[in-house]
Amino acid sequence: MVFNQETNGGNMKRFRYLSFSLLFVLLAVMPPVFAQEEAAVEEEAVVEEAAVEEEAVWGDDAAAEVAPAETAKATGSGMTISAGYGMGLSSGEYITSGPQGFGLVVGLPVSLPIGPLDVSVSAAIIMNTMDAGPETDASVSQIMVFGMAAVPDMPFALMGGAGMAGSGLVMAGGLGVPVNAFAPDLPVDVMVGVNANILTAIDDNIDGNTGYVSGFLMVGTSF
Repeated sequence: MVFNQETNGGNMKRFRYLSFSLLFVLLAVMPPVFAQEEAAVEEEAVVEEAAVEEEAVWGDDAAAEVAPAETAKATGSGMTISAGYGMGLSSGEYITSGPQGFGLVVGLPVSLPIGPLDVSVSAAIIMNTMDAGPETDASVSQIMVFGMAAVPDMPFALMGGAGMAGSGLVMAGGLGVPVNAFAPDLPVDVMVGVNANILTAIDDNIDGNTGYVSGFLMVGTSF
């Protein structure tokens, strides 16, 4: 009986020893674990804050880079429609009178960045009448695709294009002045300008190249 009591007492001592040892280990190990978790949370917060700040900085830089490009966009770089009237200022070989007529220009939602310029793309149909060779009041239609680009820090836009005219081809180039740059409160877009046109064949009955220079007025709007 004494032997059994001593054995039971020894087992209880070993059990208490193991229990206290396990408790000690838990108390010794858990605080560093909690500390590591807190450190990880803090580190994650710092990384997220740095990412937000970096995004903000890059966002500002991107805005700063985009802003100058916006100033180079030409009138009509979005979807626009304009109607215009043109009158001949000078004419080439065998054009004895005119030309003069009306035109319709549709600004397409397409642009081509070329250097500091943003070249807008437009399609135009121009209906002119002129006296050319044996033809009196000849009707010459031009169907063209052309580009337009505002010149930075200058009050005008350059334009150029090509297409079909009469029985041949046409190439044109010129410049326009957006009146809205001087009168921003106008309810419509207004442009005045001048362009030169080279035509390869006005009519099947007329041989040879010719051309003309005309002034124009265009009134349009965006949609």
